[in-house]
This record gives sequence, C-alpha cells and structure tokens, in this order.
Amino acid sequence: MIVLDLEFNQAFDFGEHERGSEVNPKCRFEIIQIGAVKVDEQYNVADLFSILIKPIIYPKIHPYVEKITGFTDKDFYGSPNFPEAFAKFRKFINDDPVLGTWGYSDIKALYRNITYHGLTDDPVIMRYVDIQQIATKYIGFSKGGAIGLKNAVETLGITIDEDKQFHNALGDAYYTAEILKKIDPKKPMIRIFNSKHIK
Repeated sequence: MIVLDLEFNQAFDFGEHERGSEVNPKCRFEIIQIGAVKVDEQYNVADLFSILIKPIIYPKIHPYVEKITGFTDKDFYGSPNFPEAFAKFRKFINDDPVLGTWGYSDIKALYRNITYHGLTDDPVIMRYVDIQQIATKYIGFSKGGAIGLKNAVETLGITIDEDKQFHNALGDAYYTAEILKKIDPKKPMIRIFNSKHIK
C-alpha cells in the first residue's frame, strides 16, 4: 500500500492584477506537495517519497497555506511542474497501487489535478483505503464526525518525530502510516474512486 498525503494552494485576492486571484472551477485546490510512504504487508515503512510542485494556477502561496505549512513562494523556485512531479510519483508507486489516505478529499483533489493537466483519459479509477474512517471507528471517536490526524496520533500514543511535521505532506503521510500500523487492520476495506460517478 502507498500512504498518500497532499498539500494544496488555492485562490486568494492578492489584487486584480495578480494571477491566481480568481478561483479556477476546474481545479480549486492546486497540489503543491506530494508526500507518500510505501508500507509492507505488516504496515512497516519500506520507502518514502516527497516532492514540492511549482504552482501555476495559483502562483502565489495563499497566506493561510503559508501559515500552516511554513511554505513560502521561494520554496518552489526550481521545483518541477505537476506533470513532471506526477511522473516521478507514478514511478515510485508502480502500477495499480492501493492508496491509503486520511479521508477522501486527497483522492478527489488528485483526480482534479490529473485531469486539469490532461494526464489521463476518463474514467479515472483509483483504489484507496480511508484510514481516517478506520481510525475514527477504532478509537471510538464520537464528537460529531471524523477524528483529526494529530488527535489520532496523540490518542494512540504514537511518538511524534521532530523531523516529521504536521501539515507537511510527507509528515502527514508518515503519521497516517504509523496509525495504520498501530491499528493493524487485517482486511481494510478497499474503496473505488470512479470519476464516471462525479456529476
């Protein structure tokens, strides 16, 4: 399984003459980092992947995104564009993987970015495991919805690594993988994302 996490940029009103001020309905959330952890059948970490991606739809980093991720515009100088980064990611995951994600939103955003850049023909089909849903049920979280990643890490007593930051795609993928290992689901439900079902 490949445990995946993404960080996004989005539109912000920097001024009428600034590119990226208007929302692009074809891609509201532009991926600026892919982080992934390859795990074996016992959910042990086998390999890591992280890449920053130069934003082109929303070229300036949204102030809130900068605040929570620590990324600034300078961090993306010299970074590959999405098609180049996605090609490297595809090489890392090999063919027909199962993606483990913290919720559903990263799967949908990945689809939007792939199709925006014309990297695939419809329909797009992805197999994924919603680790957030598994953790929420395992912990018995009942505060009106799904448990957050950091809350799950703390509740399960997972050691926080100073080199792995929350709101960083690699850090979040790493902690999601550690949650998966802690819970150790024997047969996690594999869900199917099929873009034909998107209206």
